[in-house]
Amino acid sequence: MTKLHECNRLLEEIQKGLNDYLEKKRLFFPRFFFLSNDELLEILSETKDPQRVQPHLKKCFEGISSLHFSPQQEIEGMISAEGELVQFSNRVIPAKARGLVERWLVEVQEMMVQSVQDVTIRAVENHPLSSHQQWITQWPSQVVLTVAQIGYLDVCNTRVDEVVAMVRGKLEHGTRLTLGSLIVTYVHGRDVVQELIRKNVSSDKDFSWVAQLRYYWVNELVQVDMITTRLQYGYEYLGNTSRLVVTPLTERCFRTLMGALNMHLGGAPEGPAGTGKTETCKDLAKAGLAQSGAWACFDEFNRMELEVLSVVGQQILTIQSAVARKAQRFIFEGVDLVLNKTCNIFITMNPSYMGRRELPDNLKVLFRTVAMMVPDYVLIAKISLFSLGFVQADSLARKIIDTYRLCSEQLSSQHHYDYGMRAVKAVLLAAANLKLLMPDLPESQVVLRAIQDVNLPKFLAQDIPLFEGIVQDLFPSEKESDITTDPALESALKNTLAENNLQDVPYFREKMIQLYNMVLVRHGVMVVGEPLSGKTKVYQVGGSWRQQHSARVCISPSNPQTLARALQQKGRQRRLGMFKAVIRGVSVTFPGMLFLDMFFFPPNII
Repeated sequence: MTKLHECNRLLEEIQKGLNDYLEKKRLFFPRFFFLSNDELLEILSETKDPQRVQPHLKKCFEGISSLHFSPQQEIEGMISAEGELVQFSNRVIPAKARGLVERWLVEVQEMMVQSVQDVTIRAVENHPLSSHQQWITQWPSQVVLTVAQIGYLDVCNTRVDEVVAMVRGKLEHGTRLTLGSLIVTYVHGRDVVQELIRKNVSSDKDFSWVAQLRYYWVNELVQVDMITTRLQYGYEYLGNTSRLVVTPLTERCFRTLMGALNMHLGGAPEGPAGTGKTETCKDLAKAGLAQSGAWACFDEFNRMELEVLSVVGQQILTIQSAVARKAQRFIFEGVDLVLNKTCNIFITMNPSYMGRRELPDNLKVLFRTVAMMVPDYVLIAKISLFSLGFVQADSLARKIIDTYRLCSEQLSSQHHYDYGMRAVKAVLLAAANLKLLMPDLPESQVVLRAIQDVNLPKFLAQDIPLFEGIVQDLFPSEKESDITTDPALESALKNTLAENNLQDVPYFREKMIQLYNMVLVRHGVMVVGEPLSGKTKVYQVGGSWRQQHSARVCISPSNPQTLARALQQKGRQRRLGMFKAVIRGVSVTFPGMLFLDMFFFPPNII
């Protein structure tokens, strides 16, 4: 027993020493705070082969999926998740760090900022010298979007039609993403110009102009202004990502959040689910305002216990006070930290739902609140369809929104029925995929099939005739026989059924097609049904078909009690259980699908 006590004491000392060691590494390279202890140990152990660090880069750098190495193991550039390569201004040589991974990662961070800044300068200089179409495809997406917003108002009207025409052609995936984001930017600029003309604005001091998010090129640096707030562009590499459609509600939220930044406060958008609270905070960060001083957005913040909220309020006050007095260093929880003044904290809240709590007074004063209740669904759908190259974007957007409005009024009320922004987004994504697969299909048929593919699988049997009647009224010229399934998909599924010694039952094949379509537009899909109704076989056969087409598929039978036991563990070093092990088994660096069978949680676990 004495030896056991001694071993336990030694283990505690070793654990404490390890935690202190990892803490020093995190203080040297703060982005390590985004990693767990196990992931950080895995990185620090790769002293000889820097390429073994690649799987963890995405957690440290939002826009960097991997690094481009030369044959001499020197880092020459960064690659986004979409495959966009940006060359570094100077090479980073990991060998010079002599095994200290955190040292060459700091160099990567510095070179990322310098390279984006250098590319931006060259893009601004090259802009007047080449055609607009050639210039768009020549530079990284982030740089194109940034430079396009510097003085874009005088040309946005002609540029919209030009870029939309490019979208309808044959393009690479990355270029198509860039053009879609560029159309969203130009359409917003066109709307701003029309609004300024309508209000007879002639002065750059007018509030209607000052209230816009404006980009300026000053001394070879990008400057972002809005009302009284002026911030420097951060040059954090974002990759080739889509941008949020700017609506009047989004602009109001931007103004509130930018005002909060100017006063060294946080922002607190609140409203129902699916109104764009979190996405608006993320899109403002994508505007380039956040550098390595990261922005934290705590979702559903008012779900926490009151005691925890009070403690968090004191911690946030400590950070905001240090930023307000422009301190170089400050003491946080007994640790002396270097302060990056670009850091900030945002929270989102759903005050009308059960289980939510009122914020304590010491927290309320630290945030500026903005209500986000009802987004402009039609405007968002119209601009999104326009950015995808749809000519009839206006009428089709109204039909999508009218479909969901009529469904909410006429169909039965079910917990899993959703007619909000997430459902609209799923239809838009499905329409985008269909337009690429079938470019010759009429636009109305594309949208109709997208609506059916996204919604039919979730409706109960008694609601399907009502739904079909609604879409028939909104799309009277389209017949059901015109909406056909991809013949190649049908043939492939039939072959897969034969290989698995299963009968080709039309209903079963229909469910496989529905599952496939839902996986394309949803991050998570739940297959629900009675026992022995074919739920497991649907995804097993579907997974087998996907594996034949080079997709990575992992099927894991799961027991919810393994996760329940993990959740009951106390302390910071708790074991996360089955779910963590399964997720880690599927590499985040490659696209794939994960199926969890019997993944049902009793109410006491949820």
